[in-house]
Amino acid sequence: MADILATPFLWVLIALIAYLFTYYVYSKWVDRKVWEVSADRTTPAHMYMDGVEFFPVSRNVLWGFQFKSIAALGPILGPFIAITYGWLPALLWIIIGNMFIGWAHDYSSIMISVRNEGKSMGPLVYEYVGGERPRSILLGYLLFYLLIISAVFIYLISLFWTVFPGTFLATVIVLITAILIGQMLYKYEMNIIAVTIFGIVLIIISIYAGTVIGWPPKNYFGEYSLLIWSIILAIFLFIAAVAPMPHFITPMNFISAFPAVGGVIILILGALLTPATGITLAQPAVADMDTLLGVVGVGPIFPIMFISIACGAISGWHSLVGSSTTAKQLDVELDARPVGAGAMLTEGLLALSALAAYMVLPPTTEAIQKGAKPSAFVLGATKLTAAYLGGEALAPFWASFFALFLVIYAFTVQTLVTRYWRLVSGELFTGALSILGNKYVATIIGLIIPIVFALSGSWVNLWIYFGGSNQLLAGLALFLAAIIVSRMKKPSFYVLGPAIFMVIVTLSGLAWEVYMYVRAVNKYLATQDVKVLFAKPPLNQYPAAALAMNVVFIIVGVILFILGIVMTYYLVRSYTSK
Repeated sequence: MADILATPFLWVLIALIAYLFTYYVYSKWVDRKVWEVSADRTTPAHMYMDGVEFFPVSRNVLWGFQFKSIAALGPILGPFIAITYGWLPALLWIIIGNMFIGWAHDYSSIMISVRNEGKSMGPLVYEYVGGERPRSILLGYLLFYLLIISAVFIYLISLFWTVFPGTFLATVIVLITAILIGQMLYKYEMNIIAVTIFGIVLIIISIYAGTVIGWPPKNYFGEYSLLIWSIILAIFLFIAAVAPMPHFITPMNFISAFPAVGGVIILILGALLTPATGITLAQPAVADMDTLLGVVGVGPIFPIMFISIACGAISGWHSLVGSSTTAKQLDVELDARPVGAGAMLTEGLLALSALAAYMVLPPTTEAIQKGAKPSAFVLGATKLTAAYLGGEALAPFWASFFALFLVIYAFTVQTLVTRYWRLVSGELFTGALSILGNKYVATIIGLIIPIVFALSGSWVNLWIYFGGSNQLLAGLALFLAAIIVSRMKKPSFYVLGPAIFMVIVTLSGLAWEVYMYVRAVNKYLATQDVKVLFAKPPLNQYPAAALAMNVVFIIVGVILFILGIVMTYYLVRSYTSK
């Protein structure tokens, strides 16, 4: 029996208690005293029920949809960067961020839409912030933001298929399963329990197939593996973006929720059982001062750590899902808290489980030293799980499971990101530019640009851009919620404080990354050494192209920063003029 202070047990338990308090005390107070939810107030799902966008969905099903639509790789791989500063700061942010910011953002994003006829963020900004100009600025920001998300996820999925043998085959089986389930549920209206069991069996088969067959092997396409896998992935994403939701995305999210949530549960149990299994903490609690200040490493703890755990504590992506989709399916207002707050706190558990997986790996682990985040997660997760579920004999199965676990979290959300890019393009590009809003043209553009981004720059820098832009959107959504709540003559502190904090953190993070790219370009111009640029093979073999892409990322960062500043100005002006 290991000392509980030397295992993840106590720290995971503290987080669980904090989340329970948040859900059953704090969020309930806001739900009753600020929004005064009522089962008698008609929701947009009933008000405008059309069976396409507006339709009531049961609380449990809608929770599953919300969780699988918001949870991606941010809370899984982000903590890897965060443990650079030690596991304790990362743990505190995962706990405190979810307690006071994350759930409030997700819940409020749903409620501001529900109370405004199911309107999404664009129309809400138009109505509450100042008309067409703020709305256009927000939509422009969303386009750049969605490009960055797509670049990160396309790169990572392609990487998973490259380095984890069998994951592509397993993914294809899961995709086929999703298509079959969609037909069984929506065309033939078969019993949902029977269909669910059928889907779960096929997913188990996909994991075993990936483990036993192991095809394709690692680096199947050699030095062009990432490029070729990116193109294959883009074909899948194109189909998902233009096909009707019930044919692909909806059944995919439904069936993939089972291994996604199941993986979180067995990881949390593995962490809680560490006093019995003897697995101890292997990472330092707090890093040295040079790392904390950014003298060495990826940058200073403020703001880098706060935006590196993208989605694990707060995520702007959730405001798009909540206001654009979930709010239109809310059966009664009483469901907003379990769906919005409940799904976000579950994502907090996902981040917590990933952090626990990294905490038990020694710094000398090869994957840790090489910065191989996906491999490190699979190693740590397998270590926690196999210790009480099958031992070494089943370790290969769990390794395959967690590799597919990563793909599922990335793929399901990326299908929605690609689809949202198409929808935002259609809303923004009108008149002479309407061709850019065509659903086929927009989807192709929204895949080609991210592929170029994904295969050109430094993963860590691209991730910080993703985290910064993502959580800046969260800050903007919180400001919008504060405006609407204040005009209801209700206390807005629970969203206003987090809004101010997130805007400061994320603008600082974006500014830092722009500075890093500018510094790299200046060093290259002074030395002509392509190694100082953020460029991956084979791009680093072409100095002019590598320099050009670094300059492109400077421009993208500056645009995101300026749009964030301008949008914040409009939001603050609207709030103070209430």
